[in-house]
Amino acid sequence: MVFRLIKGAATAAALVSIFGINPAAAEDTYPSRTTTLVSPFAAGGTNDYLARAMAKKLETTLGKTFIVENRTGANGIIGATYVAKNKGDPYTLLMGNSATHGTNLTLYPKTTYNPIKDFTPIGMVGAVPLVMVVSSKLPVKSVQDLIAYAKANPGTLSFGSSGVGGTGHMTGEKFKKATSMDIIHAAYKGDGPAVADVIAGQIPVAFIGATAVVPHMKSGRLRVLAVAGKNRSSSMPDVPTFAEAGVQDIDFVQWYAIMAPADIPKDVANKLSAAVADAVKSPEMKQAFATQGADPITAGPKELESFIDAEITKFGKVIKELNIRVE
Repeated sequence: MVFRLIKGAATAAALVSIFGINPAAAEDTYPSRTTTLVSPFAAGGTNDYLARAMAKKLETTLGKTFIVENRTGANGIIGATYVAKNKGDPYTLLMGNSATHGTNLTLYPKTTYNPIKDFTPIGMVGAVPLVMVVSSKLPVKSVQDLIAYAKANPGTLSFGSSGVGGTGHMTGEKFKKATSMDIIHAAYKGDGPAVADVIAGQIPVAFIGATAVVPHMKSGRLRVLAVAGKNRSSSMPDVPTFAEAGVQDIDFVQWYAIMAPADIPKDVANKLSAAVADAVKSPEMKQAFATQGADPITAGPKELESFIDAEITKFGKVIKELNIRVE
């Protein structure tokens, strides 16, 4: 069950004393003070950017201050754990993503939170597609060109990603397996350094989030060959999906969603969910998504919970299938 009902007078009294929430009238009074939206990744990245854009819009919609606090480290585990420990507190929220609520449970068996049991899903925010990019110095203009080039030049190619265990790494390994391509992984510390090396011709191929690519698309210094999703991206509508390019079963995105700790009042969760959905549909957020190469997505609590459960299962299978390990 996504939302857990508060039982017992003692619990209700505790909520009033600790968080200033009366369960009987929580929706009417929430928010009555500043809400913190935790971004578990560093300032300047997509997670942080979308968190700040959402906080600004929610502040306008709900009439109280929303601030963003970066609690970084351990692939989002530190920030997610902090929010999870604030059980029942709707004033501490998380901008979760495909790492905190998708891959971490399998990649890090000792993860200090449960992505399902320790959170109340509020709403999906959006997704950044994973894309395959190649250096303009490489004589290929399509996925099939790259496959042919790799066969003609065995042992010469490598692909970059934002790091071991990331969605870019998984996309690259899936592509490698599907095409039997002779290509090795080169792990970077983020999408930015990987893109920089593709542009400089230091590495021929990379599988990275579209956010890092959008500013360079018109420069001619790299080519985007395919999008790793079921549909084309609104930020690059002319780029085919892998399926359209002839490579099946490659469906990865970097998604983002707002989560609250477990056991917040149900009516507050519903109020937050409605506010998040309205924010995602707003012109301001659509512009924010466009600058990040992201696609806005709305999904309510029940749909989001089912999606997260499916993502954990999907990533778990892929990580084990490809034998991806974080050392």
